Amino acid sequence: MDTLYKLEVLKDTYSDEAELDLILGKLLDVSLSRHRLRLERYERDLREFERRYGMESATFYRRFEAGELGDAMDFFEWAGLYELRQDIIKKIRRLEPVL
Repeated sequence: MDTLYKLEVLKDTYSDEAELDLILGKLLDVSLSRHRLRLERYERDLREFERRYGMESATFYRRFEAGELGDAMDFFEWAGLYELRQDIIKKIRRLEPVL
């Protein structure tokens, strides 16, 4: 089933807008909680790289993207984690205002 169709079914099933809003709010809250847990995991892993290499992740990422640090496998993992962190932060910032 298509996602928009599922939303339409919910809308039709819950004619009381307050009840539908409550259901959607709970779903968004669960999503936000899951994103925050991922963010904690990413930040823990990033801190380990920062400790190991003595450099903040933002500085590392800028230098890595500029080609200043080489192509060690750790650096690709670190860069990937940094990008995942940035993406999850955007998602959290998008969810927070609607709750």
